Amino acid sequence: MSVDNPLAFPVSTIDGFTQHGMTLRDYFAAQAMAAIIAKIPFEEFPEDWSPYEKTAIGAYDYADALLAARQQEK
Repeated sequence: MSVDNPLAFPVSTIDGFTQHGMTLRDYFAAQAMAAIIAKIPFEEFPEDWSPYEKTAIGAYDYADALLAARQQEK
């Protein structure tokens, strides 16, 4: 984990254990993937990529762009 990709939902529990959850990049990608699935018809994907692979790659591209924009705001 880096400063550019912090934990999205860190939680400290009463017994001292920490649940780290997902990174902010993973959270952004999950949100982007939901939007991609809702908006892009699967028949528009290139034939050599499965719709699932293309959706996953695109979601992380969006997440990376969001993290870069977040760093520019600082």
